[in-house]
Amino acid sequence: MSAVAHEALSGVIAESPAMRELLQVAARLAEAKSPVLIQGESGTGKDLLAHWLHYKGPRRDGPFIKVHCPSIPEDLLESELFGHERGAFTDARQAKAGKIELAAGGTLFFDQIEDLSLALQAKLLRVVEEKRFERLGGTRTFEIDVRFVSAARIDLRKAVGAGTFRDDLYHRLSVVPLTLPPLRERPQDIRPLAEAFLARERERRATQARGFAEEAMAALKGYPWPGNVRELRGAVERSALYSPGELVEPAALPPQVREQPATLWAGREQRPSLREVEAAYIRYVLEQVSGSQTKAAAVLGISRKALWEKRRRFGIP
Repeated sequence: MSAVAHEALSGVIAESPAMRELLQVAARLAEAKSPVLIQGESGTGKDLLAHWLHYKGPRRDGPFIKVHCPSIPEDLLESELFGHERGAFTDARQAKAGKIELAAGGTLFFDQIEDLSLALQAKLLRVVEEKRFERLGGTRTFEIDVRFVSAARIDLRKAVGAGTFRDDLYHRLSVVPLTLPPLRERPQDIRPLAEAFLARERERRATQARGFAEEAMAALKGYPWPGNVRELRGAVERSALYSPGELVEPAALPPQVREQPATLWAGREQRPSLREVEAAYIRYVLEQVSGSQTKAAAVLGISRKALWEKRRRFGIP
């Protein structure tokens, strides 16, 4: 088994009722051929679940090809997906297979599919429905055997209502949708996830720590994790580097985990809303990277455009 397959199959941890129920459905979907849509907030583990579906199913020995929609420029995305023939455009000096073609016999994973333009959505719809396509500049029709898995950070039904996502493509991709709950809604998963991340750091010889002090674990459980599992993993990796002993102590935790919740909740009868926590966390990250939009977006696991929109919505200069 490859390292990627091992991480995918062992990395999906489900102690909470919500995740156990989701994995039961996902296990049945892994054996099917129908498209799967995974929805969830940034950092909830959509990429990992997509790999899990691939390696649990009959296509495990085939390729897993990922298309990260926001990272490919719009003018290049069509060529990246469909490939091109020689002379199709100025720099097309030789024919090239696209990601759809490369995924034959395996899984084609569209990450952040909500960022796909309406024009490309129309072309993708034909591929999903007919399982065939042509390269740019070519006339030969390729027939493919591909399993489509897509992920979105938003509820695509709202995007359909807003006119930014095609209704017909949505229904083709979401035969059985899976929604990953945010980490704050599955606190039972925090301890096993944190322990798994720490064990991984120990295997890499990045730490000697074998567990968490109770105060440190209490802080992990008390933090709302606006960045979800991705943020938890980063927090554990950081804590491992600052833990010379066998236990991770509270002092080794990131400041926002050990201090921010207490600051936000001080003198309040109720805990802060997710909006307040998310805004505070974005401010913290921006401070840590000296205001760099690019670095902050990378830490948060979102696009620069999404970060700009959040700053505007939260009134963050």
